[in-house]
This record gives sequence, C-alpha cells and structure tokens, in this order.
Amino acid sequence: MKPAAALALVAFAVLLPAGCRQRGRSAAASESSSTKTRRFPFKGVIREVGGGSITVEHEAVSDYMPAMTMSFSVRDDPRVVAILRPGDRIEATLVVEKDRYWLERVLTRGFLATPAPAAAAAGSITPRPNRGIAPGDPVPDFTLTDQDGKAVSLSQLRGEPVAITFIYTRCPIASACPMATAKFSRLDAMLSEKKFGQLISITVDPRFDTPQVLASYAKMMGAHPKRWRFLTGSPEAVARAAESFGVMYFPDTGQITHTQAAAVVNRKGRLATIYFTDAWQPEHLLRDMEAARKS
Repeated sequence: MKPAAALALVAFAVLLPAGCRQRGRSAAASESSSTKTRRFPFKGVIREVGGGSITVEHEAVSDYMPAMTMSFSVRDDPRVVAILRPGDRIEATLVVEKDRYWLERVLTRGFLATPAPAAAAAGSITPRPNRGIAPGDPVPDFTLTDQDGKAVSLSQLRGEPVAITFIYTRCPIASACPMATAKFSRLDAMLSEKKFGQLISITVDPRFDTPQVLASYAKMMGAHPKRWRFLTGSPEAVARAAESFGVMYFPDTGQITHTQAAAVVNRKGRLATIYFTDAWQPEHLLRDMEAARKS
C-alpha cells in the first residue's frame, strides 16, 4: 500500500564531519504556513537496496500514514546511500510538501545490532588535549587488544606502513564512523591486490567495544583478519593512543562525540600523514602508504 502522493525525492542531510553527534529532532510534525511543508519522525528497517532506491518497512507515521513497506528513490548524498544495506535500522525525518515527500537527516543503527547506548558513566577517561604529534615525528608506541583477543603493539608492525582510524561500533551517524569503516574496507581490498600494508581501527568506546563485539563488526565488514585489526583496551590505554594523533572524544547524550581522523604511519614508525574530518578517500591513503613504504 502506498500514499496517494507521488514519490519524487529522498534526501540525506550532510552531517557535520567534526564528530559523531546526532542532530536534535522535534518529536512533533511541523508545518510551514508559507509552503505547507510538514515534517514527521520516521523509523523503519531497510529491506532492499538497489537501483538508486531503498525499500523501507517503516513504523506508523503519526497523523500521516500507517505502517507499511514502500520504496523511496534516492537522489542526494550518494556516499551515505552507498553504505546502506538490508537490515539497517534507520531513523529519519519524513518531509511532505504538496504532492511530494522525501526523507532527510537519515541516521542508521544497522551496522551492529545493539541496544540503545546507555548514558556514559561518570568519570569517563578522555584524551588529553594538545598532545598530537606532527608529521615526521615518531609515533609513541601503544599496546591494545585486537578482535581475536591478542595484544597488538604498533611497534610490532614496523617494516610496513600502517593506516589508522578511530571509530566506534554504535555510532549512529552514517556519514561518520560507518563511512570511515566503509572507506577502510575499500582500502583493505586495494592493499590485498598490492600485497602490503596494515590497517588499524581503534574504538573510542572501549567499555562497550570488547574484542567479541569488534570480532562481529570485523566479520560484518569482511575485514582481512591478518591485515585489518580492530583494537580496544582499557579506557586509559585507548585515550593515550588517541591523543598522540590529536584525536579527542567525550560522551555526549548517550553517544560519543569524537574527532574524525585517518593517519598513515611509515615503516619506521613515524607519522607520515594525517587527515582530519572526512576529507580523505581510500585512494589518498593508498598513495600515502605507498610513499611511506619507501621512507
């Protein structure tokens, strides 16, 4: 069953890349007197993705339409749409304007089936500011635990360039951690062809992201077990590793706001390059890793 209005557009809002933070959304629908635009909270589960559209089994939309399964065309921000998949639970705003309707501010919680994040405990350990090193400096060694429960030190990876990013599995912002992980997945495939390099994804949510949780996440992403490690550890150890790269994070209304960053460490353990926000692509890191392989 479909509403009488013709489907014309699905839009995904571009969220601020500086950290994983969900924008607030009014619980009630709003209406503009000038354009007759109405907005409704929208929740559902993606059932199909393909051909430039997503099919969503959604909950009843209060004061507008009952629960149903329907297809939405996708026309905005293909980077976000590209990482959506069947089974993703989404929250969004349904916008209705005359004979058109679309979704905006789409958030996904489908990358790992978890309960809603609990409020952060008081006294959470966070990185100290102004500790980030500069390109060319040696990266302070750290030892964390990978998804197999094994201790991994940065120093033991000497001899190969290493790309490092910071994520957490419960991140609900599709254009933040899930996007960074999707980019690393592409880089993982590139390195498989090149037959060199190591990848590290460090969680900023070590209390929840245990090795078992990270193992499930790694499997979901198809990570090569000997090349791509997902690391966790004590809150203190994770914070010390993050601050060396200038990465800051803190709990915020049930989520974790954090710096988005991707770094390359050369084969001698020195920082080669680092990108902040989401202004990097797998091709950039591959280029930097090839250069770092020689330095």
